[in-house]
Amino acid sequence: MLLTTVFILILTIVSVSEQANTTIEKMEFNFNREFVVGAHNAPGSLTLERIREISARDDIAAYRLISNAAPVAFARDNGTPLSVKTDGDSCLVSPGFEHAGMLVSNVTSDSDDLFAEGTLTIIAGRHIKESDQRKILIHKELADKNSLHLGDTIQLQFSQAIMKDMESMGYDTSHMNTDMIQAEIIGIFESRDNDDNTGLHLSHQLYENYCYMDLETYSSVFNPQSQRFFFQAAFSVAPSADLAVVTEEINNLDWPAGQPKSIVSDLDYYADMIGALSALSNLLKIVLLVIVIVCVTLIYFLISHGVKQRKQEIGIMMSLGLSRGRILMQHIAEVLIAAVIAMGIALAVSGGIVHGAGAHIVSATVHQNDGSEQLAAEQTDGSPGKNEIEYKGASVSADALGIMLLFGVILVPASVIAAEFPVLRKEPNENLKSIS
Repeated sequence: MLLTTVFILILTIVSVSEQANTTIEKMEFNFNREFVVGAHNAPGSLTLERIREISARDDIAAYRLISNAAPVAFARDNGTPLSVKTDGDSCLVSPGFEHAGMLVSNVTSDSDDLFAEGTLTIIAGRHIKESDQRKILIHKELADKNSLHLGDTIQLQFSQAIMKDMESMGYDTSHMNTDMIQAEIIGIFESRDNDDNTGLHLSHQLYENYCYMDLETYSSVFNPQSQRFFFQAAFSVAPSADLAVVTEEINNLDWPAGQPKSIVSDLDYYADMIGALSALSNLLKIVLLVIVIVCVTLIYFLISHGVKQRKQEIGIMMSLGLSRGRILMQHIAEVLIAAVIAMGIALAVSGGIVHGAGAHIVSATVHQNDGSEQLAAEQTDGSPGKNEIEYKGASVSADALGIMLLFGVILVPASVIAAEFPVLRKEPNENLKSIS
């Protein structure tokens, strides 16, 4: 029973520890080695020049521009509000957003992810070029609802409700030019069905209410004194560089229009989880060491007690001419038979424990330390990708089997030898005399 309990503990603890280490490896493998600079709080700090300066560093492998996006209200050139898509069970219309959509901007409109991946497609007119000013693309449904055509002019307005919403999301609106903006429609696009656009959405976040504006005009709205800028940009760190060191250096740059609010990387997302799993693994190793020491001691004293009870038997066997080595091997064989039976039972029991509880312990440790609440305010659609770590039912690890075999085949017989040595070294009559 003692050996069975010891082997179950060894197999379970070592296997769960291995599962924790395997999960850490998966997380590190899933690193995009990418960080996102978020500058909604400092419009004008993340200029194209600053982005190119960062991307030119030796420790930066690549970069991508994450399209600017902000809510805006639509109106005709005479000020009459435009009709937007607000119907359907999946639409929620916030107060003050009855005529609102999403204003998006990039260096060129075709460099936006939605156009690049084919979710949005130009069906009339052309894309916005880098040199354009006061040009806009609108969705076909918005155009049809309001009888708009290429060459028409529409107004973009930032109502008080929209301004408050932007401020709640961390936008610095202190430099904004809230006067109406007029832009010429130079392109009309349509959207294909997309899984990301299903479910419950705010009406202004539907693709049908999207519009795309040139970067020059967009930047002048949020900071008239600034060059063209982005609110977010993502940078990929070179394989040879340290992600944490690079992000710290970027954070310490002299930013022209205020320090960006956040520089978020996969490291930020996984750090707490990796720390928790490492702590779990280290704790299990300490527990294992304590268990091995305690159990070896218990087994030694248990065998010693058994040897004392068998002194007469040993004395008789020695009197009959059996060698000390043969007696010792017989007793070791008895213990090994018990150990093998205990190993079989322990393997079956521990396999079930590790398969069910082991993965649960690891996943619970991760989810309690995933930092999701803290990151939720910082994460955006352009933030580093977070691949889901799957916690499938684990099995008893090879290392656990090895430690169990080491314990059962070496330490247990060694305990028998240590316990029987004081008895076997005596003469047969001394053992018989001690009993009488």
